[in-house]
Amino acid sequence: MSTERQSREVAEAARETEWTLPSFGKELFLGRFRLDLIHPHPRPTPEARQRGEEFLTRLEQFLRTSVDPLVIERDGQIPDDVVRGLAKLGALGMTVPVEYGGVGLSKLYYTRALQLAGSVSGAISTLLSAHQSIGVAQPLMLFGTEEQKRKYLPLVATTEISAFLLTEYDVGSDPARMSSSAVPTEDGSAYILDGLKLWTTNGVIADRLVVMAKVPRSEGHRGGISAFIVDAHAPGITVEHRNAFMGLRGIENGVTRFENVRVPAEDLIGAEGLGLKIALTTLNTGRLSLPAVCAATTKWALKIAREWSNERVQWGRPIGKHEAVAQKIAYIAGLSFGQEAVVDVCALMADAHDRDIRIEAALAKLFTSEMAWLAADELVQIRGGRGFETAASLKARGRSR
Repeated sequence: MSTERQSREVAEAARETEWTLPSFGKELFLGRFRLDLIHPHPRPTPEARQRGEEFLTRLEQFLRTSVDPLVIERDGQIPDDVVRGLAKLGALGMTVPVEYGGVGLSKLYYTRALQLAGSVSGAISTLLSAHQSIGVAQPLMLFGTEEQKRKYLPLVATTEISAFLLTEYDVGSDPARMSSSAVPTEDGSAYILDGLKLWTTNGVIADRLVVMAKVPRSEGHRGGISAFIVDAHAPGITVEHRNAFMGLRGIENGVTRFENVRVPAEDLIGAEGLGLKIALTTLNTGRLSLPAVCAATTKWALKIAREWSNERVQWGRPIGKHEAVAQKIAYIAGLSFGQEAVVDVCALMADAHDRDIRIEAALAKLFTSEMAWLAADELVQIRGGRGFETAASLKARGRSR
């Protein structure tokens, strides 16, 4: 199937869903400010609020007592006992419904949980968000059969780490060009998977994968990009490299090769040719995880800026009393408020299930990621030389900050 035709089919599939309410973001692009679409915005149910608050309390306690972010950055890895602790807490199944062994959090409280985790370690929030925003759980909850849900959701909600494998060396934002293939066997009982995937967040340590690959068109097979649940420990799968980055040293991101990997036909998600629709739909709400962490980063920057500006005295008074620094603190505070508001509204709209939030999720991702960078830059300036010194170095010379 040509790339052009695949792109048309994806666009058509995206238009299939009928929404009760139009998109607020789309209306903005059309020059219509529809405040009624977000105000008053949806509210969580009392049950969702109670469940969410109880989980946040448990998560905060665990993060405060069991996680040392300096160790994660120093070693470039989240300790096994931390991963086990998160699993025991239920953090692997935050979004999975209770009937499948999960916690059943709403999107609002899921994003708040990621904010908590991200304020301690970006590697932990990345592990959790990749696992359930784009890993096995989300595609199965949206497109899986009841049999697939009952088989795999309890696993990824409690013990198994999952990953989402889409990107290839020459394929980023244009997935229709991917070369990974899944060829049906003659008896139709399985697919033979071959290919090489890049930037496989969680892929280095994953137990269960969602892999996108092209099925060739043939008699009885529609073909096209399709989504598969794959056992990460199956014969023929090799993690060839663990990628290293300038930050987020603790994430398990790598390069994975598939050679003659047999995938049972019952592990196809949806139908052949629906892979891009599944990927794009999954990434839709999955995008909200990054805005959540960015909002937390900015809020944390505000905390450090306020504390340091009261503690540090220059020219006879705390530096926060000097206009230049006071303006920077006020700016970070404004950025923090704006980011958290955007995340909360988008999450509540996602929970309402009555509107298309693709544009809102993309806008939130763009806005919060850029604003978090600005907030971090302002904090570094407020901190002066200490803003460029690592936390480990400060601790080594007896300074907490």
